[in-house]
Amino acid sequence: MDARTRLAFFILKTRAGWIVRADGFVYPPCANQTDALVKAIREAQAAERLGFASVVLAQAAAGEPCHVRWCCADLGGAAGGSTRAVAGSPHPAVRAMAANRSPASAPEERP
Repeated sequence: MDARTRLAFFILKTRAGWIVRADGFVYPPCANQTDALVKAIREAQAAERLGFASVVLAQAAAGEPCHVRWCCADLGGAAGGSTRAVAGSPHPAVRAMAANRSPASAPEERP
């Protein structure tokens, strides 16, 4: 069995609004980026309590690269690490994944 220890939460701008996407799950759209950030951090903190080293990455606008906005300070995978918000977006992380999805893959929604 593969022991996963890291989990990333992406905040992406879509036509429906701001969404949080993590591990194939898409949460219902939020009205604005701030609400999506709050939701993503809440979920990342819950994942951290379960032993995942979590990170929240966000776009500034649709099609823009994602930047780290919040992370568990101990990304080595050990549970119980401290967490921190990342002021601004100084660390580009990855290109948004929304453009890479194939139409055949329908994401599962979580409340």
